[in-house]
Amino acid sequence: MARRQGTHRFDDASLGTWPRTWACCRPGLFLVALTLATAPGCASLRRFADRDLAPCRESFAETADGWRLGVRRYRPARPDPGKLPVVLCHGLGLNATFWTITDNHLPGQLAGNGYEVFVFDLRGSGGSHRIGHLGQVNRVLREAPVPELGNGDWTVDDLVRYDIPAILDHVRRLTGHERINWVGHSLGGMMMYPFLEIGDRPERIHTYVGMGAPALLAIAPQTPMLRANRALQTLTRGVSTSRMARPMQLLRPPGLGKVDRFYFNADNVDRRTISRFYGYTLEDLGRGALKQLEVYLATGHLVSADGSIDYALLLPRIETPTLLIAGEGDIMADVPSTLMTLNGLSSPDKTLWVYGRKHGHVDDYGHCDLVWSRHAPREIFPELIDWLDARQPGATISDHLQRRNFGNRELVGPLPPPAQPHPRE
Repeated sequence: MARRQGTHRFDDASLGTWPRTWACCRPGLFLVALTLATAPGCASLRRFADRDLAPCRESFAETADGWRLGVRRYRPARPDPGKLPVVLCHGLGLNATFWTITDNHLPGQLAGNGYEVFVFDLRGSGGSHRIGHLGQVNRVLREAPVPELGNGDWTVDDLVRYDIPAILDHVRRLTGHERINWVGHSLGGMMMYPFLEIGDRPERIHTYVGMGAPALLAIAPQTPMLRANRALQTLTRGVSTSRMARPMQLLRPPGLGKVDRFYFNADNVDRRTISRFYGYTLEDLGRGALKQLEVYLATGHLVSADGSIDYALLLPRIETPTLLIAGEGDIMADVPSTLMTLNGLSSPDKTLWVYGRKHGHVDDYGHCDLVWSRHAPREIFPELIDWLDARQPGATISDHLQRRNFGNRELVGPLPPPAQPHPRE
């Protein structure tokens, strides 16, 4: 039975959808209201945060295309002259606090084992900014609920072409070392494949550790992530997703568990870490990078932004000592995809470690759990450091194996020959 009210026509079926429609909108409206009420305070929290939670502004690496990348350095109390510096690179839509929002974090453990450690903010995140007037405008916009200007201009290829060489040169100026150890999570690891394949002087990467960072997908298209990617491309044209999310460090609306599951296994991560993730680590996702990764999610191959280079097909060019780390609970970078990537490499020293219950670990690690889990400082970091130790100039595999038993999780790939000092070091 149709009803009339003024000039609008309603029927029983359409009336029945209104409560459900309103219920779907409530989380979004909640976030808008909460953001407008608390955004200035959240921005201040970042500006005046402790060192581990603040944007990287201790020094800056300048790129050839006009960006200043914020860098933070962790110095060892007892430097080991036989160990090369370690650079830690976060993924897309995050900043360098990704590595330091937990206690007993990886940078601290590395420094405690004699390594010079550098974390840095990729373009569009943390303390990094464009040089010139546009950068000055964006510094203001970075504390407002609207996106920065030019956020859709850069791609993954720009990170490879400009950001990686800039940080390598910066570390060389500060330490005198031409080569470094690169540890990258998610896109911070994935972008190393193009650099090692076609980049300028790939030999500057002494070792590569990729955490949740495959260049191939075992199943494609990845329909749920593809839908999320396209929705984010649309959403980030009008609003800053990271600024909308910052108030969730204090109060979170219901119904976000499915979103969280892409990032972490909530049973494996402390509540304080989750709160810090929303308040300090989450950044806007660059639309240009999202567009490039859309092809990856659709086809299963990491390709260049213009589609002319299939980086997945060039994996056999990589001969760098490589360790890939995967979590049994990771739905963004699963174990089969990581294994396919490993098998594509030509390196005689390549290894896959998988972390999950069936390998004797406390829990099935999710995407960010590999760094954030309350158990990672005991189950993952010491083994990662031992892997690096065995491959530093002058180290021997026999020393390495005497220190740690690797029988509690999957290991793929042969043990390397003893590392030899590089003539330039």
